[in-house]
Amino acid sequence: MTICRVSARLAAATHTHTQMSPHAAPVGLTRSIYWYFVVIAVACAWYVRAFTGRIGRRHRLCGSTHLVVLFLRAFRSHDADVGVAIARLEDAALAVSGCILTASAYGDFAEAHARAKPNKASGTLHAKATVTGDEMLEHLFYQIVNAVQIAYLWHCDSEFFRSAGFAWRCAACAAATSPWLFRARFPVNSFSANYSEGALDFESTLYRLKKWQYVLYKTVILHGLNVSMIFAEDDDAYALVRSSGFRAFWLCLNAAYVLEFFLQTLVKRRYIHQRTMLALNQALMVISTYAVIPVLRAVVISAAATCVVLNFKNRKREMQNVAWAIFVARALEISVEFDE
Repeated sequence: MTICRVSARLAAATHTHTQMSPHAAPVGLTRSIYWYFVVIAVACAWYVRAFTGRIGRRHRLCGSTHLVVLFLRAFRSHDADVGVAIARLEDAALAVSGCILTASAYGDFAEAHARAKPNKASGTLHAKATVTGDEMLEHLFYQIVNAVQIAYLWHCDSEFFRSAGFAWRCAACAAATSPWLFRARFPVNSFSANYSEGALDFESTLYRLKKWQYVLYKTVILHGLNVSMIFAEDDDAYALVRSSGFRAFWLCLNAAYVLEFFLQTLVKRRYIHQRTMLALNQALMVISTYAVIPVLRAVVISAAATCVVLNFKNRKREMQNVAWAIFVARALEISVEFDE
């Protein structure tokens, strides 16, 4: 298809002197991920008491399991030759353990946290913030969205999808977007109150950055990428889920979903200082943003741009927005084909 053909040519032009995939992870990214997780591993070993105790034992066990999965991924993030079976197993383990971890947090702590002093706004960057049950449920929704997207991307790498027609590809993309039909059944926790009063302190600045990171993730990396896979036509595009660049990004995304809660727990239990927690959060934000770059090369610009605009103009209608993104990308593709 024409859109992806043009994108592939642009990507190839930036890699003229190398045989690497356009979605390969830069060496600097894999090294950053490795050393970041070394720091987290040292913190886990040093403060192993955070994983012991009778209160919340189920959640502690689930958290330990999820961290092990993250560590196994991180310490081999430089390995570009990952077998398909191993890669699928890793992604399944991340998805399942992430969902179970979040559900266990709600089951073990939601009732107790409901008795805590109400937070000023949603978020975990403040030293005295308490994660509420509603925040845990919202987090569970995004873990489910993650699980559905990774399943969809693996389907895109199948022979069935490669030979499928446009209608089936659209149906698969719609299925990947379907969790948003149930978004209203989960709580919505806005953390804009952390900076809506115009404060320019370090915490408020981080919350602003997190807000725009979320917008980039939702419109470009989630909806935009899902739509872009409909127009895939070469091996690099179909096999995006197996590329080292995407796998590095997926690791960072899953880590970001849980580490801010873990680090805030260490602050609450006075194992680390708040400034240390903020520094580690900031480092992960920088690494995660860097990790997006290889993935962006797989995104159809017109689809992503449509999702960005409709995110603000047609709020809370994700299925409609994705449908419009498909329509715009397809229309532009046909117009280019007519010109040729």
